[in-house]
Amino acid sequence: MAFRVAAVIWTAIALAVAAVVHFFLAPQFDLIQTRLEGGFVVTVGQLFRVAAVTNGLLAALILVRPRRWSALLVTAASLAGLALTVSSTVGPIELPFGLPTIPVGTWLQLRVVAAAAEALAVVGSIMIASRRSR
Repeated sequence: MAFRVAAVIWTAIALAVAAVVHFFLAPQFDLIQTRLEGGFVVTVGQLFRVAAVTNGLLAALILVRPRRWSALLVTAASLAGLALTVSSTVGPIELPFGLPTIPVGTWLQLRVVAAAAEALAVVGSIMIASRRSR
């Protein structure tokens, strides 16, 4: 029981850290626009805000409902976020749906923090999903 509670707390903290990093970085990328598939134009800052809100909502969800389904949802979202964080930094590769490759700048350390937080969220959510609640 204590291990499960610890996994829930550390997963929520990891998601909150990823949310804060994305909110902090968003204003720096408001001028970089990209055209998604279907012709929809967004800024990278807007995409960062979507990621931040998603991470925040998932942190609240895993705290309120630490169930197998919510943990699997966190796992899927965190894996997707981690994959996008890593692949959009590596470049030059063609990302799906028209997502941009973001140039590496002085904010790289925060990108590493976000990636580490998402990786911790993946590990924690897998532990939550694999353990039965009693």
